[in-house]
Amino acid sequence: MKIKISHTSPEALSHDTLILGFFSDERPPKGYCGLVDWRLNGMISTEIAQGRIYGDFPEKLLYAFPERIRIFRLLLFGLGSLSALTYDRLYNAGYEMARTVSGIRATDLVLPACKPEELPAIRLEIPVKEDHADEVRTGLGRFRDHVGAAGIEILE
Repeated sequence: MKIKISHTSPEALSHDTLILGFFSDERPPKGYCGLVDWRLNGMISTEIAQGRIYGDFPEKLLYAFPERIRIFRLLLFGLGSLSALTYDRLYNAGYEMARTVSGIRATDLVLPACKPEELPAIRLEIPVKEDHADEVRTGLGRFRDHVGAAGIEILE
């Protein structure tokens, strides 16, 4: 498994699958999901406004070939309400994302800041702001040490 930390904007991505979490009580989406929504001319916020998606945990929605970003699939993952976000919710979200990614056989992922044994051959790019790169690198190093996955290579 190779994990790359990058400062890539959505339009510069070139991967198979982009995974984005969004919250049920955050309208319009914020963070990287909000940036992707903006690049997609409000596609995500329009789906929310029209009641087709809600952001409830663990809602999943897969879009094929979204225009204006160079990815093949956009996987939206509902995280529930931001106010109810806990460590357990994040853990369960990670588990559900890993199951979903495995189920659709995605091996080239972008996940803005997976149990490696369940996804043994993925290439994962994590777009982060420059001032958060050291924090993310440290967290990934701890993750690698904790799960004992020597095959995880962290690039920059």
